[in-house]
Amino acid sequence: MAGRTGGGSLDVGFVGFGRAGAAFAVALASAGHRLVGVNTRSSASADRARRCLPGARPLAAAELAARVDVLVLAVSDDAIAPVAAELAAAAEPAGPRVGGVVVHLSGRHGLAPLAPVAARGAARAAVHPIMSLAGLDPAADAAHLRSTTFGVTADPAATPIARRLVADVGGRFVEVADEARTLYHAAIVFGANYLAALAGASADLLAAAGVTDARAALAPLLRVSLDNALRDGDAATTGPVRRGDAGTVAAHLEALRAADPAVVPAYRALSRLAAGRLEAAGLLSTRAATSLHATLEASGPSDSADPPTTDRPTTDRPTTDRPTTDRPTTDRPFPDASDV
Repeated sequence: MAGRTGGGSLDVGFVGFGRAGAAFAVALASAGHRLVGVNTRSSASADRARRCLPGARPLAAAELAARVDVLVLAVSDDAIAPVAAELAAAAEPAGPRVGGVVVHLSGRHGLAPLAPVAARGAARAAVHPIMSLAGLDPAADAAHLRSTTFGVTADPAATPIARRLVADVGGRFVEVADEARTLYHAAIVFGANYLAALAGASADLLAAAGVTDARAALAPLLRVSLDNALRDGDAATTGPVRRGDAGTVAAHLEALRAADPAVVPAYRALSRLAAGRLEAAGLLSTRAATSLHATLEASGPSDSADPPTTDRPTTDRPTTDRPTTDRPTTDRPFPDASDV
């Protein structure tokens, strides 16, 4: 690795080229950095790289590491450490060198999986975009990185480069302590990754209640509710829990058991969470919160953690899989990061 840290364009290489990697690469290329090469272990990733970066050469990972200022490991969480070890084991002049920077895009991991490259003298950084990337159009995903917050954990020597990369793609740099990395990622997952399941379950239940085009009916409500929650916090909560209406909550639980028992534990858990937060914020009286908790606890014994499989109502979902992720194959031990 050349180790250039001046104000000019950087030579950048990618190992792996899934959704996150493709978006980051396109954004960096648009910012004027030179995408020197790409190392992929699947035909889907290789095809994506050729489409997105026609000038980037396919190179062995260790050779690529020796040619670039910044090497981005855009691989799955479990593959970061093996790839780093593979790079560190390369005989010189291949492999990472003193002064270079090795970056991964994982939200969960900090610097530990990159320990092998640090032993070779490379600086390390974890640079994670807090954004959902669909993967259908890398250019559109790259545009989404503008104004996106990046959670960054970096060695002191890598911090200026990490700041620059984030700034160059139009992002916002936020430092995350190495020891807080898992909690940071859990917070993001808690807030974002289950929205699709909640929206889907809500739409299915509306369809079961006879509402046509349930998703269209829900869309304005969900959008406004999310905007309100981000602006006003717990004060944006509406509905029976906010009102302390234990009778309505009990009626909901009965109706949900009949329509789709699988959603009952989630309804109870979310109701408890909302009630606890509202009470702590002074938005729900202790008496009302106690009544709600009693109703929710009373409903518990009959709820099954593993409800029987039933034919559940569905809305107008697409019948084909989304062509987004590269799935691991027997000849690809290091799958690409697809949604970190």
